[in-house]
Amino acid sequence: MSELQNLAEMNMLDASKCAFTPTEGGYISLKYEDKTFDRIKLCRALPYKTPDEYICIIDRDGKEVGILRDIKHLSKADEENVRVELTKIYYCPSITKIMSVKDRMGYQYFEVQTNGGKREFALRDASRNIRYVTSEKRGAIEIRDIDGNRYLIEDFDKIDVQSRKKIEAFLV
Repeated sequence: MSELQNLAEMNMLDASKCAFTPTEGGYISLKYEDKTFDRIKLCRALPYKTPDEYICIIDRDGKEVGILRDIKHLSKADEENVRVELTKIYYCPSITKIMSVKDRMGYQYFEVQTNGGKREFALRDASRNIRYVTSEKRGAIEIRDIDGNRYLIEDFDKIDVQSRKKIEAFLV
């Protein structure tokens, strides 16, 4: 199937027909036209470049309900409900300083300062879990720990020299 045919088959949702509601269990549901989808999952297609656009909505069975073009087209209440849910899913503290990196038995143990305070975490296979966000080998760097948590260095060139030296060896 050609790329053009794949694009034509995408199910783009009309924001004016969407109603997002938090549920008692801490999830979010979607009412779209005459259908209700409980416990949906929201996924950003391009989380760093366009975090408010192209939000994929998946039902509790893992099937795609559709794609929301831009959450700014939702009502204020629905936009807020979607933002709260996306913040829970995409929590990603920014690293402001790397205090130490220790390598022990195939794991790298990081002690960092973030915009949310001091954090300690471990990684395995740093070459796969520390990467540039963009293809130009500069700029933002994402670090994913062994628990799947993400940390972001917003601009590698602006972080202090000592922090840069501690992480440069892991950047491929």
